[in-house]
Amino acid sequence: MRCLIAFDDTDSRLGHCTTHLGYQVVSALLSEGCTFHRYPRLVRLNPNIPFKTRGNAAVTLDFESERPDHAFETAESLLHALSDVENGANSGAVFLKGGPDSRVFRPLYEAAVSGMVNSKKVAKILKENGIRSSTLGNGMGIVGAAASLGFSEADDHTYEAIAYRRPDRCGTPRVVDPESVKQIEREMFPHVFNNYDYGSRRVLITPHGPDPVFLGIRADSPTAAMMAFGMVGYQEELAGHMVYMSNQCTDAHLTSQLTLPLRAYSAGWLEGSVGSLKEGEGSHVYISLDVAGSTVQSAVYEPAGDLLRMTRHLMRGDHVRVFGGVRRSTTRHPAILNIEKIEVLSVEPNLKYANPACEKCGGTTKSEGKGKGFQCRTCGSKPDARSKRVTHVPRDIRPGTYLPSPGAQRHLTKQLIRYGREVHSSYPLVEGWIEPDLLRPLQAPARSRR
Repeated sequence: MRCLIAFDDTDSRLGHCTTHLGYQVVSALLSEGCTFHRYPRLVRLNPNIPFKTRGNAAVTLDFESERPDHAFETAESLLHALSDVENGANSGAVFLKGGPDSRVFRPLYEAAVSGMVNSKKVAKILKENGIRSSTLGNGMGIVGAAASLGFSEADDHTYEAIAYRRPDRCGTPRVVDPESVKQIEREMFPHVFNNYDYGSRRVLITPHGPDPVFLGIRADSPTAAMMAFGMVGYQEELAGHMVYMSNQCTDAHLTSQLTLPLRAYSAGWLEGSVGSLKEGEGSHVYISLDVAGSTVQSAVYEPAGDLLRMTRHLMRGDHVRVFGGVRRSTTRHPAILNIEKIEVLSVEPNLKYANPACEKCGGTTKSEGKGKGFQCRTCGSKPDARSKRVTHVPRDIRPGTYLPSPGAQRHLTKQLIRYGREVHSSYPLVEGWIEPDLLRPLQAPARSRR
């Protein structure tokens, strides 16, 4: 029988990882005779939610089992064992027999990837449809778990090979050879992306927290992800690895047009013209946008790097489409759109006006008043010209799509190389898509106390 298990919010800022729980559950289910024909799914949801965990990622497992209830019990016991509830995790899980009903789960996914969804509403929907679920803590994770079941392999997607650490290594520095990562970029681009930031000379495949992830490599196919993983130079003995299908690098959260007035924590896009630009504290740039007659405040922040540098070249009247998430208003500040991407649709001409040169001596002229012409400051003659000279000064910006530097991009950010290279059909499981740690499927990773 086809079965699906989805869960979310199992980690805390002190450790654990929802994808690692997925890896452990898959390892356990394989050891019990379950079969997998589809990749586990790593589903990123709205990154602007204030109470999200680190990456706001939920996981869905899709498999076949002759004993679905036993498989669900195995997964639920692992959920209890590997959720960091004592440090703030609010885990949720959903268990399905048969395929997911798109009428139930698709709307939840679309709402959760770009807005805020009430957990009580989700629990009510599950109950009304007779769907088994489980919660820990305050149960907020039920939102992400249910929403992840609405993400489909027909959606644009990517793949990530994630390698996991042994428990005794969690919390220690991760060491990989940066030259090997650069080699991956040279030899496998554009099939892999965002592995190295040449601007900051920083390796991007390794996280920095105490969680059990050693590295993650994103690619446009599972074959490319596994090939790149095999090229990474490292010395650490790993627990294993697994390939996920994901909505990462697809801009899934930025597909909807935002409504005015802006709603806190929503994500999407707005189109309008640049009214004014102002540089604020910390080198942030604040942009006032004219959107259908309304003024919208937006901002590009210093860590955005490349995007910030481009923003400084915008001018009043430039027509743009801006993408991002809404920061809520306060008693001192209105709601503001935190920009993640800018599409420059058209740019205004940069015109420089100057008095005409003297036709006799080439000297500079002065205006004698509106419509009265000009007089040479040197010889006193009056040129025939009745208007100023107009010079078109080249702009340092042109129509196109602009993103932050790689190191400042969010999990969901769609890289420029992926435009026109979207993936809407699934790949078969490749050999080695998982290296399960069958000896320790129930062992929780070490916790880091900081």
